[in-house]
Amino acid sequence: MTQTEFEMAELRAENERLKEENEDLRQEIEDLRREADLDACHVAGLAAQIKALIAEGDACSNKVAHPLLERTEYTNSITGEAMKKTKAYPLYREAFDAEAKELDIDDPEGLRA
Repeated sequence: MTQTEFEMAELRAENERLKEENEDLRQEIEDLRREADLDACHVAGLAAQIKALIAEGDACSNKVAHPLLERTEYTNSITGEAMKKTKAYPLYREAFDAEAKELDIDDPEGLRA
């Protein structure tokens, strides 16, 4: 085998290795996309539950029984604009920030409303 034939064989082997690695990476991306899609579905389900619970609390004549559903003013961390949210909103912010910290996301306050 000549030097050129040897080099070509090495290049073909490297090319095959890279093709396999590329396929592995494509599969990993597909798996991550599916996981992200399922997370989005989970968030949609939780959001629907929360909206239903808030609506049920709003419809209840005994407002004192639902102190977390009382509306109050907050400031949007991104825009600085005033917004009206339930008194449960600090729970959202606390959980958001804790998850961001766990994921090594700096300055979560600037990423959430």
